[in-house]
Amino acid sequence: MDVDKSEGAPMTADNTVEFLDLYNRLERLIRERYNLSRDGGAIAWLLSRDKAPRALRDELDYCREVRNFLQHNERIDGSYAVIPSDAMLDALRSTLGRFEGMGAAEDVCTRREKIRVATMDEPLRPVLRDMAERGYAHVPILADGRVVGVLSESTVLSYLVDDMALEIPETATLKQLERLLALDAHEPGRFAFVARREPADEVAELFQASLRQANRLVMVFVTEHGKPDERLLGIITAWDLAKFF
Repeated sequence: MDVDKSEGAPMTADNTVEFLDLYNRLERLIRERYNLSRDGGAIAWLLSRDKAPRALRDELDYCREVRNFLQHNERIDGSYAVIPSDAMLDALRSTLGRFEGMGAAEDVCTRREKIRVATMDEPLRPVLRDMAERGYAHVPILADGRVVGVLSESTVLSYLVDDMALEIPETATLKQLERLLALDAHEPGRFAFVARREPADEVAELFQASLRQANRLVMVFVTEHGKPDERLLGIITAWDLAKFF
């Protein structure tokens, strides 16, 4: 991206006016998304907390520097000292569009009513049958609408090995696997909670970062404020995000 300072540039002051308008729109959008006060720059806040999408960080930081120069330096004979190039305007439009279309966790998640969930007192065999027929690798276990565990294929294998059993008894319930269902008992694989208004791009970053870790993120639970003791609103897997990114 370029900022033109030459007198013979074909660009006009309209570029500067549009640049400032786009920048201010982006600032407002970020404030609304993260519920920020009007004190301080929203883009500066985003960059300082490493919340900006990795692919956009350099462009956002460059735009911030140009905006600060325009904002804090007096005009010369009524004209702006610098004029943002068309390429810079295109980049800022693209960045704004990316943020506008990003959506939140609640927009990309699979809603609670469409998820196969279970309870601790539920018979184990029917749940396993559903997992096999529908291709589910994980089933959230709920109590009063809250996530208290997850049933997975590895959970069942651990249960059979621990009990040295060849098959699951007809009377077995999930309660009998309770210690194996805990969220921190799964290996490999781990889980996370996010707030429903968490930007979807940040959720994607969680999955991306986990690729460099031994215990990868397999599922994200969406609740009102991202707390484990809140009712489940939906789940997000890497497949859910693949539809949008």
